[in-house]
Amino acid sequence: MPMTKIYLRTGSPVEHRQAISESIHRSLVEVLGIPEDDRYHVFHELDDANLISAPVAFGLERRREAVFIQFYFSQRPAAVLNALYTSVVANLQELAGLQTRDIYLNVVPSPSENWWADGRALDPDTGFDARMDQSRVPGGS
Repeated sequence: MPMTKIYLRTGSPVEHRQAISESIHRSLVEVLGIPEDDRYHVFHELDDANLISAPVAFGLERRREAVFIQFYFSQRPAAVLNALYTSVVANLQELAGLQTRDIYLNVVPSPSENWWADGRALDPDTGFDARMDQSRVPGGS
């Protein structure tokens, strides 16, 4: 049950937010093996005074179109996180028209026991959602 928070500047069209959501969800399904119906995306639209970033960072000019994405899910190996980042960036470029310099990604590890939702069932062996593709779960078959 990953939770995703997306921060962007006020005024983005609903279609743009939907494209961002679809980009993220495709990556979570593909890389983490989450079920297709496991989508929880919370958008935070902020005015310029509340979304501040350096105009140039790491030698790249930054743009108003920047999106800051935070993922909350159970611990994953670095290789899985890197695959997720690669997939999300590619999908955001393709579906939402973002440039790589517009994208900031962050994972906040949150153990399974910190989550609750009616109907959710955990696999007792892995601690992950029992409906997940176990081949993509660390230690899964």
